[in-house]
This record gives sequence, C-alpha cells and structure tokens, in this order.
Amino acid sequence: MAKLTALNSGEHADVRIGHDSGIIYARNSHMLPLRVTEVAQATVDFPVMMSRMSNGAISLSALTSFEPHKNLFISGDEWTSSFQPTAMKTYPLFLMKDDKGGAKPVLGIDAESEALSKDEGQALFDKKARLSLHTKQLQAQLMEDSKNMVHTFQFFETLSEFDLIRSVDLAVNYSDGQINRIRGLSMIHEDNLQKLSSERLTELRDRGYLAPIYAMLFSVFQLNALIRKNNQNAESASIKNINLEVSKDNRPA
Repeated sequence: MAKLTALNSGEHADVRIGHDSGIIYARNSHMLPLRVTEVAQATVDFPVMMSRMSNGAISLSALTSFEPHKNLFISGDEWTSSFQPTAMKTYPLFLMKDDKGGAKPVLGIDAESEALSKDEGQALFDKKARLSLHTKQLQAQLMEDSKNMVHTFQFFETLSEFDLIRSVDLAVNYSDGQINRIRGLSMIHEDNLQKLSSERLTELRDRGYLAPIYAMLFSVFQLNALIRKNNQNAESASIKNINLEVSKDNRPA
C-alpha cells in the first residue's frame, strides 16, 4: 500500500509526474479498482468482478489477468485498452485526511513512486509555488472520484439488500493439466435478478443501478477474450478453458 505524504510546495516544488505514471500503477495489477460509474466503459474490454478486501468491504474491479502481479493489457510501455480507470489517470496522487485537522481532504502523494521524477513529466507546482494546471485537473478528478466511491458503496448496499451478490470461484484450466482456482470473487446473482418483481426492477432503474448490473452480467463474456489475450502472450502459460463455479460458502445446504 502506498505511504502517502501531504502534497506541499516546499517539499515537492521540483517534483514531476512522469507520462508513464498510469502504466507504472497498473503494470503489476491483475485487478484494477473501478467505480460503479465506470462499469459500462470497462466492460468494452474487461470482465468486471466484485471481491472482498481484507477488511471485509466489497470492491469493484476490472480483471486484467488470471495471474497475480500480471496485466495483459500492457504491452511494453503501452496501454492497449481504450478504457483507462480513474485510478490509473490520477496516480500517484490521492486524497487523504488533513493531518492538521481540517475537515476537507487534501492532496496526498506516494512520494516513493517510480512515477515521480525531477527531470521530465508534468510539474506538480508552477514557478510561483501554486498547484500547476495539471495538478488541479487531477485534484478535480479525485474529488469527483470520492463522490463516485460513495455512489459505489451505495450500489453494493443495494445489491446486498436485493440479494444480488453471488460468491464464485474461477477455475482456470491450463493446457498442461494444471488448475488454478481464483477465490474470493463475486458476481451479480442472475437467478435472483430474474425473480425480482417489476416494482423492484423499477426501483433499481430509478436508483441508476440497473444498467451497471446488466453490464456486469454481460462482461462475463470478456473472460473468453481474456483467455485469448493470455494465450497470445509468450510469457503466459496456455489456458484451455475456465469454469465459473458457485463458491461453497454460497451454495444452498
């Protein structure tokens, strides 16, 4: 996890953000964090899954690989998808609590990030020690993202309320006979969705959640595209097929 430092002109006056900051962020990530507002765009290329974090909270992610620390959408120093999540665009800046006790969040920076340089890239501050235009744009994106994070949390609450979360295991069957099981994932519970009354479906639509729910369901077909991408990668073991299995913790007794 990034160790954040509050951004300030005294300490970071000559620091720049490299043009490859998004690639550096995503290179070793087989799951990229999403907000519910990004789901429709993400499903153009990615399977979108839910997962449980160590603190028990649910996260929404774009699956970029079947192996940890590998991202099949990075070729050399190029990002090959038409979609880029906000987390890539804003790295290595974040919002953090004001250590001086202020109520509003302040800009924080991962000061140890490889994305930072003193030689090239976008300057964090201008010559008058004010936030540069680029930094202001990233700050605005982060502020909007904080609102979308709340919206995403409300989305998960609604899915739980409607019993629309199903825990699944992803069984990856390799051509050499090896099997890798990816656990801790969740998907939309399609059976329960189909059982909802018209009134409940209307409620989901009015809350703005019906579109991302269906987008997540359709994104499952991107697993096949991800297999093809994996098998075209010379450094990846060839995958024969994958099976989506209901997690034992989610099966009826």
